[in-house]
Amino acid sequence: MFSTKSLLASVAVSVLISTVNAQAVNHTGTANLGFYQSTACGCPPFNGPYAVAIPSNLVGGAVCCEDSVTFIVAGGPEHGGSTITAIFSGIYNGGAGTENVALSPLPFAALAGFPEDTSVADVTWFFN
Repeated sequence: MFSTKSLLASVAVSVLISTVNAQAVNHTGTANLGFYQSTACGCPPFNGPYAVAIPSNLVGGAVCCEDSVTFIVAGGPEHGGSTITAIFSGIYNGGAGTENVALSPLPFAALAGFPEDTSVADVTWFFN
């Protein structure tokens, strides 16, 4: 028989798990070459050449020029998969409801694997 104490403990664990999952939201969209198509935040040069622009409705509490975004492509370079991290550096207007992003050339090349590509579909990304 289930005691009240066990029930409360189960509810507490469920709430804790859902809170943790809500903080680590994964998005899936298309990564596009062309950070220049975005509204840049004006990050300082020390942030490096790995820049990404994210749709404004998905920014949440992320801080431009400070927070990073990890990208995972299952069929990346040589279909072995690839993972890269870039600095959130701008806002991308990819259309309503999109999870698409715009990347500067270096992180895009690391994801795409082929020099002629200008977009990579089914890219999973999340804020770190």
